[in-house]
Amino acid sequence: MKKWLTVLPVAALLFTGLIAHAEEKPKVIRYGSVGNAFGKPYAAGTDGVVDVQALLVNEFRNDGVRIERTYYTATGPGLNEAFAAGLLDFGDYGDLPIVVGKAGGLKTKYILPTNKGSNIYIIATPQSKISSVKDLKGKKIAVTKGTYLHLTLNRVLEANGLTEKDVKLVNLSTSDAQNAIAAGSVDAFAGLPDRPLVDQGLAKLIYDTRKDPQKWRGRSGLLVSEDFARKYPEFTKRVVKAKIKAAHWASQEKNREALIQLALKTGSGYKVTKEDFAGQDLTAKYSPLADQSTVNQYKEIVDFAFSRGLIRKKFDVDTWIDKSFAEAALKELGLQNYWTPLSKE
Repeated sequence: MKKWLTVLPVAALLFTGLIAHAEEKPKVIRYGSVGNAFGKPYAAGTDGVVDVQALLVNEFRNDGVRIERTYYTATGPGLNEAFAAGLLDFGDYGDLPIVVGKAGGLKTKYILPTNKGSNIYIIATPQSKISSVKDLKGKKIAVTKGTYLHLTLNRVLEANGLTEKDVKLVNLSTSDAQNAIAAGSVDAFAGLPDRPLVDQGLAKLIYDTRKDPQKWRGRSGLLVSEDFARKYPEFTKRVVKAKIKAAHWASQEKNREALIQLALKTGSGYKVTKEDFAGQDLTAKYSPLADQSTVNQYKEIVDFAFSRGLIRKKFDVDTWIDKSFAEAALKELGLQNYWTPLSKE
């Protein structure tokens, strides 16, 4: 009896500590997304689905955890700066900037692919003689450097026998690039699907990636700060779960038109958005699986960024990508076998 009386207080303290640890939760979850060229606080794709269906808000409503959403008009580089300043717990943005951020010392984990198929469109001034990618040699091309647009443009150039050294890249935001094209101060622009200048006759479309290999298209992923993931692993999994719910909805063919309508909230035009979605495999585009294809793509991006001097040192992609949260969430949702993993690409 004396032995048990000695053990019980210790056990009680341990039990109390476990309860306190289990009940620990963040007061707020700070979530960043890429802003758009039209200044509207909306996102397309799975991030847009999360918003309109209030998936994050509903997931944490009973916990009293506030969701703080921020849209960064400075796109991926802006989210990197926010992570560096300690202003974000999660960020969903493009492949090249998240690689640049990690290589630059950001303490993040890659926990979920969120888009595997963003196209780019190359437009040129209407009066120019530019009619193909090869004609861009020696020309001024506007692009937002350090983004997936920059990466994909390089792939397109190389496929046509050119490199960055053969053209003159001008670092401009989407809105500034559109103004530059209209004013004729640049010869071409590599940017997003929405192309109002083409519809207005102020530019002509010379190339897009809709028929190119899937690997050429821009990707995006969800990052979490190492600190948040370490302190709140259960809450990290639940954020991922909300995103996977959005991916499941977006992957269904019956929701294609609704996805197009969702994109319109960002200011995109219906005609070009519908054309951009045409022929895209939604299941492949929105697969949340960090499969071998995904791992290989990010290794290629690391090599690309290093070779162009965008990063000074490489890092281990295999240890940076953490599949544990997605695997737990997929199991909880019963969606382990919904998407087919690709071994390579």
